[in-house]
Amino acid sequence: MLGIIIINYKSEKLTIEYVQRELCKIIQPRIVVIVNNAATEKTDALLCTALDANRVKDISIIPEQCNTGIYVISSDDNLGFAKGNNLGTKFLNQHFNIEYLLFSNNDIQIVDSDICERLIEKMEADPRIGIIGPKVVGLSGEYQSPEPYVSMTDHFCWMYLATPFMSTEQKRKRFKLDYGKTAEEGFHYKVMGSFFLVRMADYMACGMMDESTFLYGEEVILSERFRSIGKRIYYFPHVSVIHAHGVTTNKNLGKKGINKYSLASMMYYYHTYMHEPKWKCLLCKWIYLVVNLIK
Repeated sequence: MLGIIIINYKSEKLTIEYVQRELCKIIQPRIVVIVNNAATEKTDALLCTALDANRVKDISIIPEQCNTGIYVISSDDNLGFAKGNNLGTKFLNQHFNIEYLLFSNNDIQIVDSDICERLIEKMEADPRIGIIGPKVVGLSGEYQSPEPYVSMTDHFCWMYLATPFMSTEQKRKRFKLDYGKTAEEGFHYKVMGSFFLVRMADYMACGMMDESTFLYGEEVILSERFRSIGKRIYYFPHVSVIHAHGVTTNKNLGKKGINKYSLASMMYYYHTYMHEPKWKCLLCKWIYLVVNLIK
């Protein structure tokens, strides 16, 4: 059985449209969980009525059987991405026999109806795979997945300080800006977090997502967590999705909010998982903030 987890935050219309228009393309037997962050009676009712879903207030209580297989977990707090997905996972793991988990944004357009079937087939053929993701393309045709490892110095220093003195071609080559476009099927450092699949057993074994982050950085942290249990990240470009990147976050957070959460998450990742010293983190953070202030 496939479990699908979607995080909703003040985007009920988008979530409803995604479930009705896109998830119906998936042919795998599935249970769909929508974690409604910062839920209200109104938003819970809107989601449940439109999708004929059952509302869940306490994940420890066995829910009434739902004919549609859709459940809305109501959270009074805005849990963010990691905590929200972990909450949905705990619910599925407690009450259903879920073998595979699909984490998906609600701003996705599924291109191939057999996408989950083929991703699962590839995972079953290679036990080394811990996370698998399809080709993810933006609305403008840009490739959003996969991505290579980027050092903290490159991420926060040279990418900003050196670029005024480099040609476009030099920047693309130096910082691997076209990596997704030229990437071939196989193992890579990370895949896009907007649509990816894991085994339930592996996800639980690695400790799930790190709840110290609120938004952003989940892909790189999860890559490291899967590596800690001997699993790797696989890019499978033979199936694809279209991702309207930033639709919800731009609307609800704005540029300042996005930069704030992204910076906090990446600093946490580099210090905690890549063991960068605090002084270096502070220096890179200072350079990043100064450059963005000037911009």
